[in-house]
Amino acid sequence: MNSAKKWILALLAVILLGYPAGVSASDTKQPGEWSPKPSERWLEVVKKERRLYLRQGDQILKAYRVAIGSGRGVKKSPIDKITPVGVFTIRRIADARNWVFDPKVFNEPGEPQKDVYGKWAISFKNPWNLAIHGTNAPWSIGKAVTHGCIRLRNEDIEELIKHVKPGMKLVIREKPLGGKDARKASQEKGNVLPAKAQGIPLPSGETKSGDAADTVPSSADVQAPESSGSGTAGTPQEGESTS
Repeated sequence: MNSAKKWILALLAVILLGYPAGVSASDTKQPGEWSPKPSERWLEVVKKERRLYLRQGDQILKAYRVAIGSGRGVKKSPIDKITPVGVFTIRRIADARNWVFDPKVFNEPGEPQKDVYGKWAISFKNPWNLAIHGTNAPWSIGKAVTHGCIRLRNEDIEELIKHVKPGMKLVIREKPLGGKDARKASQEKGNVLPAKAQGIPLPSGETKSGDAADTVPSSADVQAPESSGSGTAGTPQEGESTS
C-alpha cells in the first residue's frame, strides 16, 4: 500500500511539473522561455522577420536584416538546410577570411570557394556546425537561401562583433514573441548601439578555412557549411558553420 501511494505521488509530481522524471526543466525549455537579466546583452534571431536583434534585457539595441536556411521544419541533419530554433551560447568570434565552402558537402555541383563567409563569423554551440557570418552575396540578405547558417552583410557583422562576446546567449525563434505594438515600441527606443562597445579583442592571425554556406567543416570538431553558403577548406572549430 505504501509503495502504491509513493508511485501515485511520483506520477502526480511528474504530471504537475509538466516534464518526465529524470529531466530537468532547463533541459525541456522552449525558445522564449529563457529570460535575460535587465542588463544582460544577448542576440535574438526571428526567422519569420529575417532579422537579428542585439538586445539588452527586453530592449532592442539594434536590428539587422539576415538570410536564413532554405529548409523548413525541425532541424535534424547538418545538410537539411534548416536554421534551428532554440537557445544557444556564443563560443567565439572567428576570422573567416580563409574558410572554404565545398558544395560536395551538400551533394551539390561546383568547386570549393573562398571568400564566401566574409571576414568575420560568430560561432555558437550547436551540433550542426552552424554560425553567424558575413557573405559574398549581399543580394541574399532577407531571403531563405542558406544551408542553415545565418548571414549578415559584411559591414553589419563587422559592427555587431564589437558588441558580442563568448558566453552571450543566442535565441533563434520562428516568430516574434509579444504583441506587434510592444515590439515596435521597444525597437523605436533602441536601434542605436550603445556609445561604448564591450571592448572585446578581435582574433588576430586566425585563418580558419571554413565554409561559404551554412555549415562550417571543422577538422577539429564538426563539419562544413555553405557557400554563399558552406565550407571545407579551413578548420573552423566546433559549432562554426559557413553557409
